[in-house]
Amino acid sequence: MCGDMNNKTLKKATLALALIASMPNISVAEDSRPGFYDRKAEGWFFYEVEPEEKEVPKPKPVAVQPPPPPPEQEQMAQSEGPEYFSAAWFRENLPKYKDAWWDNPTIENAKAFAYMQRFAMDRSEQAQDAYELAILGDPYLDEVSRRPYATFASQQVDSKAGKERQTLLGTVASRVGLFFFYQPNCEMCEIQAPIVKMLEQGYGFTVVAVSSDGTPFPGNIFPEFKVDNGHAEQLGVVTYPALFLASPDGSFAPVGQGVMSLPDTANRILVTARRAGWISDDEFNKTRALVNTDNNIAEILTDKTGEASLEEIMTDDKGNYIPPEQLMDFIREKIKEK
Repeated sequence: MCGDMNNKTLKKATLALALIASMPNISVAEDSRPGFYDRKAEGWFFYEVEPEEKEVPKPKPVAVQPPPPPPEQEQMAQSEGPEYFSAAWFRENLPKYKDAWWDNPTIENAKAFAYMQRFAMDRSEQAQDAYELAILGDPYLDEVSRRPYATFASQQVDSKAGKERQTLLGTVASRVGLFFFYQPNCEMCEIQAPIVKMLEQGYGFTVVAVSSDGTPFPGNIFPEFKVDNGHAEQLGVVTYPALFLASPDGSFAPVGQGVMSLPDTANRILVTARRAGWISDDEFNKTRALVNTDNNIAEILTDKTGEASLEEIMTDDKGNYIPPEQLMDFIREKIKEK
């Protein structure tokens, strides 16, 4: 009987091994669980249903927070916009305070706008005071260095400039002639004619009167007139009377078309002669009612000669802004080179 039991046990073991071999998908963890005989101490409770393994919920992905910006970036973000109470700040915000007061006229809004406007006025006064302190006594900025404010002195300057103008008009008359284009039955031409005669008699201009259709001028004040043979069209005359300066080599320069007073005509003649190169800048500048014409900052700073140069000034500003200290160093160097 003992042998039968051993045979049965051997058969059961062989069957168990065969079952295990036919189930390759069973994990080793399941094979190691207690068997039937090992669990008999549980009584009938070993038949209870094994609890299903609960799926462990996957942790939700945590949003990665971006690293805090460096201190420099935070400072830059906070400093965006113009500085408080600066000129740029006022240009941008003063209209807003005005609009706020206008749209909602409360006492508080009115006071806010009034204080900001008062600030702007006071700052403008401070700026004007500084401007005056900077200009007074500087021969290149103080206007009194060019023309005196005192009445008796300015009258003397005007008188001298007038004499220089008279002299230069005579010089122009010796270098170029004056063409006077007129039409018959032209009232404006008759008004302009006496002024042309004054230029002829007073400064010695050679006047050539040109008739559009061959008709003599009323009163025959220009007995040696010429008949227009196409010059008026070539010179672009559209209004009569018309005045032109003409050089001996045949060059023409327009003075004006229409009626002009004697002072206006004289000034136009000088400007036209300068533009055409018949008189020099130095000759023309003597006719200005100024004491000094050698302190022209525009000419000094744009003069390409000398060692001082803007190219040597390095700036990172996109608008080529030069800091005041560097700009003043450049200006002083250019003035020394003058």
